[in-house]
Amino acid sequence: MDGLDERPRLHRLSHHCDLHPPAGYDGVMNTPLKHILRIGGVVVGLGAAIWAMRDKLLPAPEIPDGPPPRFRTGNATGATGDGLTSIKGIGPVYAERLEQAGIASLPELAAADVAEVSAAAGVSESTATSWMEQAAATS
Repeated sequence: MDGLDERPRLHRLSHHCDLHPPAGYDGVMNTPLKHILRIGGVVVGLGAAIWAMRDKLLPAPEIPDGPPPRFRTGNATGATGDGLTSIKGIGPVYAERLEQAGIASLPELAAADVAEVSAAAGVSESTATSWMEQAAATS
């Protein structure tokens, strides 16, 4: 047999074995899709390389010498606990405002007028009332 007879027979075999490509497939991948996939692969590869080398690319964090910073965690006036800052909500700024108005201790805060405390600190009357109740409870 010559080569002409073999070609139709091979076609029939591929048809029965379902080895032929789908209809409309010309053997070439969609060119824009191919470019997008190639660029995406390059970007992912570069990202993986940078991630793997991140320790070499970034400087080590600096660890400061000396003791760690101290944070205010409650009473800022010291061990006495008698200052205005021992009241929840009164920090150094409000304490200074109240001291400028003549209210420098917890008993003075407990005995003061609500409107006076509110005006001196620049807070609402409900906040001033809360401060005064706390001062009365602790003094």
